[in-house]
Amino acid sequence: MKFKKIFFSYSRTDADFAVKLALDLKKEGFDVWIDQEDIRAGSEWDLAIEKALATCDCLLFIQSEKSVASNNVLDEVYYALEQNKTVIPVLINECQTPFRINRLQRISFIENYETGLANLKDNLLHSSLPDLTYDSINKRKKPAGIFRVKYLFLILLAVLAIVTVIYFFNPKAKPAKPVAESLDTEVFIGEWTLKDIDQASTGKRGTLTIDDAGEGKIKILGNLQFYYPKANDTAYFDVFNAYAACSSCALKDEITITDKQVDVGAHKYSILKESQQGVGKAGDTVLNAGMNTTVPASVILHLMNKDSSITIIINHRDSTTASYGMVIPPFKYSFSFKKDL
Repeated sequence: MKFKKIFFSYSRTDADFAVKLALDLKKEGFDVWIDQEDIRAGSEWDLAIEKALATCDCLLFIQSEKSVASNNVLDEVYYALEQNKTVIPVLINECQTPFRINRLQRISFIENYETGLANLKDNLLHSSLPDLTYDSINKRKKPAGIFRVKYLFLILLAVLAIVTVIYFFNPKAKPAKPVAESLDTEVFIGEWTLKDIDQASTGKRGTLTIDDAGEGKIKILGNLQFYYPKANDTAYFDVFNAYAACSSCALKDEITITDKQVDVGAHKYSILKESQQGVGKAGDTVLNAGMNTTVPASVILHLMNKDSSITIIINHRDSTTASYGMVIPPFKYSFSFKKDL
């Protein structure tokens, strides 16, 4: 078989569908791991899930209205992408697809369960699905865009040559502004990848796409994520997410983006102090929950033509009350990007 172990990620409201699909795949000989079937009573729930997720090589994301709104489910999906595991969304009802998995090819069970099951088994057994790992998605290039940049660059060279001729044959002409002092649109058009963060973190990743919007404007689409170092407390901040987009921004040294969303995720868990019948033994995790809080922040792109680099500054000036009685203090994070070659 193509995959040795398949992990199920789903919302509790979709448990009936997830368990049915897992059992059907097990009947066909697939090595499936699903929490309701494969966690023994008394096991520490979060540790068992973490271990299964780390050892799987494929994640089935049961995509529904509830699961796309679940931080816990999306954390599992994004972790799998980060570890370059294959992620296959299984669509069970019409819903909005999260931005980071929008490019993944989905298998629909909406119209007919048996048809969806047959398509899923075929793709699990063979290689008919494209490479769906995080690296492959972010390394995809647009050939048409590459050729467009090439020809625009040749046109730019021709224009510079004409300006140079005019300058030498017209002594009264004003000297042109040095190219080094201006921003070259073509330098910034393309795909960018996160290079570094000035914040202690793990699992950091980010992408930035800049396209020509015409009339001297650019279109910006970016997303950022990192995980805070895990704390020893039972309530702690665990994940930072930021989305930034601009459909028509003027090209300048500093671009302030107003179309954005900046979230900080908090996590809380409880452990039994003593054994309780029907619940678990002392030391077991009995409550494990996460919640994101949207924080007000400014998002500014700093463009530097001389070394073709971009820095994104996200600034949260005031404290914000988050979940579980926690307070998000003011912060200023700096993200540097390099252009994909």
